[in-house]
Formats: sequence, C-alpha cells, structure tokens
Amino acid sequence: MPDKKKIPALLVAGAVAVGLAGTAQAISPVPGKPGAANIVQVALAENERTGEFDYLLAAATCPYFEGAIVNLLSGTDRYTLFAPTDAAFEQLQRDLGVTTPAPGVTCTLPQATVFNILAYHVTDGRRFTNSVFNKRAPKMVEMLNGQYIVTNPGLTINDNGGQTVRPVLSAVNINASNGVIHVIDTVLKP
Repeated sequence: MPDKKKIPALLVAGAVAVGLAGTAQAISPVPGKPGAANIVQVALAENERTGEFDYLLAAATCPYFEGAIVNLLSGTDRYTLFAPTDAAFEQLQRDLGVTTPAPGVTCTLPQATVFNILAYHVTDGRRFTNSVFNKRAPKMVEMLNGQYIVTNPGLTINDNGGQTVRPVLSAVNINASNGVIHVIDTVLKP
C-alpha cells in the first residue's frame, strides 16, 4: 500500500488521466473475484443502478486531480471507501452556502478542500463492517488524510466535525476486487 504521506503528492502530481466511461465496461458479475470490478467500477455500476453517486463521482473526477483519484481507487492496492450519497453532498453544498446544489459545483471548491474531504472517506485495506465497527467499544480508524473517524458499536461514525453519521444498512460491505464500499448518509467532515 502506498505511504499515506505520499498520497497527496501522488494526487497533486497528477497520474495519467483515466476516463470513467471505459471503466464500466470491464465489470465482472462477481465482485471480489479475480478480474472483478474495482472500487471505481462498482461505484459506477451502483450509480447506474441507484443514481446515488453523481456527486461523489464528480468530486473524484475534478479536472485538477487529473485522474489521480480514479487511478488510486481502481488500482491493485486495497482500500475501504465510505461513499456519501448524493443527498449527503447536496446537504454539504447547502451548508457551504450553495443555493442550487449540483455535482459539478464540488469542483469549484479549492483542490485542497476537495482532496481533504475525499481522503477522509477512504482508509487502507479491505475492511468489512466486522473490521470497522467493534462490537463492544468505539474504535478509531485512520483515514488516508491522516485524520481519524470513530466507529461505534451501534454502527455509527463520529467525524472530526462533530457529526454522527450512519451507514445505509442496505448498502454496506459492497465488495470490489480491490476493497469494500460502505454507503453513508452524510459527508464526513475532517
């Protein structure tokens, strides 16, 4: 796995741009199996199915990242993504004073802000709920931006912004070839 201190440099330096349109075509019907869909492909497929990840995908593909986030989450290193729904991003934009929330508005925010928010939704390794949430006590989980979330036995998450965030229980443990996705109802605030 890449060194967490190198990830911002990797993203800012800009890996080769990757088009999302081509990634959806290589999806295997059995996530988690060799040749199966990676995190980006699974997110695209889930978005096609539910229409809930337009904002997340727009943020990950902001032009100033030059495809680096897509490369990171479609590579062979293993990650767990806490994926906020469109409603969660719309609420964040309203909290930031946007009168008409839209997916592309995210890319009008400063690059460092968007990166910090996205990196606060990803942790190293393939982490299913039984690994992320301790049954008896809160657990600190380090995210890619170097900050922590606290997961609680009742399947809630506390972030640095003082929010209590809930996973969408029908959409946890979504398996990908290089990790796991847990859908959440709020954008985590670093």
